[in-house]
Amino acid sequence: MADKKVMTILLGSPRKEGNSEQLADSLAKGAGGNGYEVRKVRLAAKKLNGCLDCRKCWSAGTPCIQRDDMDSVYRDITAAEVLVFASPLYFYSWSTQIKPVWDRLLPFFAANSQASVKGKKAVLLATAGDTEISCFDGLKASFRLACGFTGWSIAGMICASDMYPKTDMAEKGRKYLFEAYELGKNL
Repeated sequence: MADKKVMTILLGSPRKEGNSEQLADSLAKGAGGNGYEVRKVRLAAKKLNGCLDCRKCWSAGTPCIQRDDMDSVYRDITAAEVLVFASPLYFYSWSTQIKPVWDRLLPFFAANSQASVKGKKAVLLATAGDTEISCFDGLKASFRLACGFTGWSIAGMICASDMYPKTDMAEKGRKYLFEAYELGKNL
């Protein structure tokens, strides 16, 4: 039997079942019907330190010398064919919960790297209470630049504005939920 395709969804919201998670669940439903094994990683439940820029990647036999929950996140990233970054917009950028993941991808690009994550597909799912769709411009630029550096192809970006409180996705965000489902179905 062939190995199942893996999709890792990194949930960057501190709120369970918030708007960004609802969007991610819709994408997961579509992807599950397309043969993906979907792994949801709730980053708010993990202890994730920021990058120290110590350049000691792999020196202790693991990607990072810090002993926190990032080791399990590294495994989920490595296993995935598709990586989904689901984040509420915090001051025009990534949430506090998801930012350390981006900063700590350095071990995969260190000269002595023992694992490659190049060639993956990446998806951005973002939500905001702001009513202007331009509020996502900085986040989308960050995502594009990071994907260019990592060698990941962007499989989709869904940015849902005017989504606050968390009940708004089910009420006002049906078009975004449908778009996410279709994206998952077509990955």
